[in-house]
Amino acid sequence: MITLRKVRKTFTQGREQIHALKDTDFTANRGELVAIIGPSGSGKSTFLTIVGGLQTPTSGEVTVDGIRIDEASPKELSRIRFEKLGFILQASALVPFLTVEEQLQLHFKVARQTIDRGKHRALLDELGLLDLTKKYPADLSGGERQRVAIATALVHDPDVILADEPTASLDTDRAFEIVTILRDLTHEKNKTTIMVTHDQRLLDYCDRVYEIRDGVLAEQRP
Repeated sequence: MITLRKVRKTFTQGREQIHALKDTDFTANRGELVAIIGPSGSGKSTFLTIVGGLQTPTSGEVTVDGIRIDEASPKELSRIRFEKLGFILQASALVPFLTVEEQLQLHFKVARQTIDRGKHRALLDELGLLDLTKKYPADLSGGERQRVAIATALVHDPDVILADEPTASLDTDRAFEIVTILRDLTHEKNKTTIMVTHDQRLLDYCDRVYEIRDGVLAEQRP
């Protein structure tokens, strides 16, 4: 589903060159929850934004569902992100003045597509959010907000889910709840999920784990 081949990302900072990613090879398949771990500044966020088409690599190939996104035009990249990718952020990134129900409808209103209310209701039910549809983000707990964020990432049925520290602001019980949801949805719906995390406790829930240090990505063996 996702393939990186000899991907590099280099930034120029004054007279210095920063090698955020160095000759990175990576593959993630359908039905896999893959964790990316590493210290701050190691290149995790750079990796995730390149996979998500938010940054272009300095060199190398990035393929998502058979499409070379490193060669795609800005317009095509926007379409790929909108249709094929779902993003879950650390701070849940919900619109504060929209209810839970309205959060899920937003994607389809932007796309000017018909809202499938039955599909929305089934997704909300699956995530235990049916009783919260009329509530605003400020009325929700941290775990509830993250479950809504997962719902908004999944509502357009993307092939790929990219989660950036999705449990960082949660206590242990809520963190395990969220990663369990991500694992189960990935396996049951045959998604490809990449999760950047600092939380070593979550790694047992993942199918594979990669560590990145100083821009070098390597798979951890069991």
